[in-house]
Amino acid sequence: MTIATMLPIGELTNPGQMRLALVQVVNWGTFHGAHTMHVDRNGTLLTGNSGVGKSTLFDAMLRVFDARPRSNEAAAQRAGGAVEDKRTTFTYMRGKVGDKAVGEGSASAFQRPGATWSAVALTFDNAAGTKVTISALFDLPKNGTESSVGRFYVIDNKPLDLGAIEGIAEKRFTKGALETIFPDAQIFDVHKAFAERFRRLLGINSDQALPLLRVIQAGKGLGGSVNTFFRDQVLDAPATLTAADDVVEEFSNLMSIRQRLEDVRQQRDQLAPVPGMNKEYAQSLLEANRLRELSGEEFDAYKQQLSVTVHAKTLARFKDLAQAKAKELSAERGVRDALAKELRQLESDYNNQGGNAISAIEQSLENARVGLKLRQQVEEAARQALADAGLNLEWTAEGWEQAHEQAASRSAELKDDSEALRELRFEAFDGHATKKRELAAAQQELVSLKTRKSLLPPSSIENRAAIAAATGVPEDRMPFGGELIDLAEGEEQWRPAAERALRNLATTLLVPGEHFAAVTRYLNDNTVRGALRAVDVSKPLAGGALAVEDVSDGDLLTKLNILTLGANADAGEWIRERIALDFAYPCVEDPDELAKLDKGLSLGGVVKRNRHTVEKDDRFTSRQDYVLGFDNASKLELVAAKVGELENELLKAAELAQSREDSHQGMTRQLDALRRIADDERGWEQVSAAVAAEELAKIEQRLKDALAAQADLEPLRANIEAVREKHQSSTGSAAVLQSEYKTLDHQMTTADALLDAARNRLDQAPPSGATVAALEPYFSAFGEVGELHELDTLAAEVRSKLLAELHATESRGQALAERLTRMFEGFVREWGTAISADHGTSIGAAGEFESRYHQIVSEGLPAQEAEFRQFFNQRTHESFSTLLHLLDEERRAITSRILPLNGILSEVNFHEGSFLELDIKQTLPATAKQFKDAIHNALKTRHSRPSRASGAASGAAGSPEADDDVELTNRYKSLETLVKRLGSQTPEDRRWRAEVLDVRGHLFIQCKEHRSVQGPRGGKKTEVYMHADTGSMSGGERQRFTAFIMAAALSYQLGIAEQGFTTYGTVMMDEAFVLASEEFAGAGIKALHEFGFQLLLAAPENVIDLSRHLGSVTEILRDKRTNRSGVLTAPVIGAPGAPGEWRSEANPVDIVLR
Repeated sequence: MTIATMLPIGELTNPGQMRLALVQVVNWGTFHGAHTMHVDRNGTLLTGNSGVGKSTLFDAMLRVFDARPRSNEAAAQRAGGAVEDKRTTFTYMRGKVGDKAVGEGSASAFQRPGATWSAVALTFDNAAGTKVTISALFDLPKNGTESSVGRFYVIDNKPLDLGAIEGIAEKRFTKGALETIFPDAQIFDVHKAFAERFRRLLGINSDQALPLLRVIQAGKGLGGSVNTFFRDQVLDAPATLTAADDVVEEFSNLMSIRQRLEDVRQQRDQLAPVPGMNKEYAQSLLEANRLRELSGEEFDAYKQQLSVTVHAKTLARFKDLAQAKAKELSAERGVRDALAKELRQLESDYNNQGGNAISAIEQSLENARVGLKLRQQVEEAARQALADAGLNLEWTAEGWEQAHEQAASRSAELKDDSEALRELRFEAFDGHATKKRELAAAQQELVSLKTRKSLLPPSSIENRAAIAAATGVPEDRMPFGGELIDLAEGEEQWRPAAERALRNLATTLLVPGEHFAAVTRYLNDNTVRGALRAVDVSKPLAGGALAVEDVSDGDLLTKLNILTLGANADAGEWIRERIALDFAYPCVEDPDELAKLDKGLSLGGVVKRNRHTVEKDDRFTSRQDYVLGFDNASKLELVAAKVGELENELLKAAELAQSREDSHQGMTRQLDALRRIADDERGWEQVSAAVAAEELAKIEQRLKDALAAQADLEPLRANIEAVREKHQSSTGSAAVLQSEYKTLDHQMTTADALLDAARNRLDQAPPSGATVAALEPYFSAFGEVGELHELDTLAAEVRSKLLAELHATESRGQALAERLTRMFEGFVREWGTAISADHGTSIGAAGEFESRYHQIVSEGLPAQEAEFRQFFNQRTHESFSTLLHLLDEERRAITSRILPLNGILSEVNFHEGSFLELDIKQTLPATAKQFKDAIHNALKTRHSRPSRASGAASGAAGSPEADDDVELTNRYKSLETLVKRLGSQTPEDRRWRAEVLDVRGHLFIQCKEHRSVQGPRGGKKTEVYMHADTGSMSGGERQRFTAFIMAAALSYQLGIAEQGFTTYGTVMMDEAFVLASEEFAGAGIKALHEFGFQLLLAAPENVIDLSRHLGSVTEILRDKRTNRSGVLTAPVIGAPGAPGEWRSEANPVDIVLR
């Protein structure tokens, strides 16, 4: 069924369809002045010799449909695109005729060099009373260039009034001026708005229709296979692409909700330990307060209570001892008195018998013995003083006199020697103290080296450890430069020079970029030991890689081994590039060679920075100060050896100090002895024991003489001595007992007073029952206490134990407070200062953070989970369901719109006895199927999962909700992965997006040719041939096949499947069928006619005659003398009964409007 039979209204062709009726051109290329061309409703052939202006006229008409079309595209297509056409709106308006020679150069020659204007107007008629004229107006000032072209567009219901435009052409066109002369028309200065309006008026609803019309006009062909042509040129972009954008946008809202949910969950997880830790902290405070009270005044009160008990026990013991001692004293006094009475009787008898004289001598003898003993002590002291003073003199009266004289002079002589010894002693002790300090430092360094591998100084290691503890960054992620540098094998001789040159770089802390801000904050807020420099190794060094490549043999970098493996690979590469950039020193063994270099490094450690500067740093020349090396094995050996040396030196220094001390003490003793002797004024008789010995010998002789004279009194005398001895012994015993009794009595009195005082103090501050109950276990564990000093010792031990428990409790509380504070600070850093603004981040804010945690658990988190679940199960589910539906619907829509075209194709012979059919097959890519399955599975789970109620009835409490959250998260993650790829701009993801969403790629369109052939028994049978592309066709066959496919494609775009005909019906073809035979051309034209299209064809008259297939012929003539063109029209299909004849609508030359 054809369009003509579908619209049988009157005798006109396809009434109701917009077809081109009139073309008006003014000042366009060789068309100088105004030209009008009528277009027959049955089609018009635009012919003429080559170069007369056919393509020029088509280019003018394209300026109406497109703002910036390619000029003469058909010729360029025929030339394979090798020739670039330079014709533009500007050159068409000027009427460029070529380039003329000007001196040694050239200049463009124009027909209209001054101010000019151009116009192109196309009038469409639907043969049912509606006309639409769409026009493009252009103007140029006198000296205007390409950028000076003014563009305006007009839509009216009658042909363009050229005379009215000529009336305002003295000035530049304006929208207001055009609206004045065309009050009923619509004026546009933007082509996009103009195109949107005229498309609606002409019935061109598809965005692809106009580009497809340009493809047909240019004669580009299919550009490949039938499938790629339909996919790229015909089929509209499916709604799935827009729907996917909507899904991405909608899912971004869900991702925002999810992010808020994850934020709340992270807040919950971060604050989850707070309630337990806060409770433990409060318990620690209570326990600390209890222990503090127990170890304070309460402890003293309880100790006082125990001391009362001890004092009471002590008093009772002293009372028992005093009573026993009183009995012993009374008995001993009785014995003493009896012996005294007996002694008095015996002494009376002895004296009466003449014993008084002997007694007097004996008394003198006793006194002499005592005097001799005392004199011997004096003599021994004096002789010792002489020995101490170093005076070797005889112990005689003369020697004693000489000692006094020599002591004075010797004392003056030794005074200066004593001062010298004192200075030497001070120096020895100072040297000993210095060695002791050096040994302690070396031992400390040795211990430090054994616990680490780095060669860096302990201060640097401690700084890094403090930073790691405060920021949470592992120490091994922050190496020092020296830990990544060592001397290469065979280059050990360059170590001292490298140490001098690279020390600043070696002591630099290398920090990954993601942690650099935290390290900077720590350095700002804290004090470090000494100096510390840190660098961000994530920042690339400009020219670093090139500098590494340019390193020459003999440069410092070639003598080093850089560690670039493991976690510090980036830092190692940074070190390598930094050395290559800033320490690119050629290494020379002879310092004289430095003079020839701009910069360099000598074996002795001299660094030449530039031509005018050399330097050397000898502050760290000892091997134990080296900082370059992967480990500290060599330095550990050196420090251990140094410790041994210092221990030996310390021992020698101690011996020297002791020797100096002994010498000094000896000298001091000698001086003291000399001064004592010099100051001693005693004579020889007062210090010599020989005089006292002579006196004792005389008294002993007198006693012997007296005893010999009275030998009969000896027995009585012996009896008296025996009784006296017993009396003295008894008197002594009684005195001892008396003293002991007095001591006990005093102790008892003191104990009683102490008991009273202890009871008074206890009454003033008695311990509470709770204190007694708390402290009693501590004291009872040590058993009974009988002495006050034992109580003091026990109390000290108990108090120490309490204080130790207090310290442990306070430490535990402090650790909890610090952990909570760090937790609060981290929370505030990550989530803002909403809490800390009012309450801070100290331990005092723990209650607020705990309240925040409970609020999150009870309110915030459930609300966020509910919002996420609702949004996911409703809006997200809806958007993805819509996308799934569109993936199928869009594919079916394409099929449903293409298949009706086969009804028209079946009515037109492609070959004699054959017709074409568009065949559509579904070719769903594996990625598209996986995409749909992933969405389907995520959405299907929503309906297939069990309800919470049923889950709660069959499982443990809380388990269904947890399972539901896991299942919901899995669904979300699955869709999130898809959405991220849908929204990604990477080439791979963009290709994937097009593959899964563009349903045009899910169909394969090719063409079947149904041929009727003679059967074996004379009957007819149909053979089917497949045409996927035109690669095997001849030029003519290709143009005919292309015409069929183009006709079907254009009908598809213009909506023939929806309404049975196309509202717009004009098709222009430049260089039409120039490669086809007349038969093939006729078949192609017939196919276009069958699809209801009016054809405006341009073809050279000497190549092919197409006029018999169309309603009129318009010939374009060109005057070679003036280089101006015009049109001459003749009808081909005349009125019934009247032959067609030529008629001219315009003079081809000499048409001038101004």
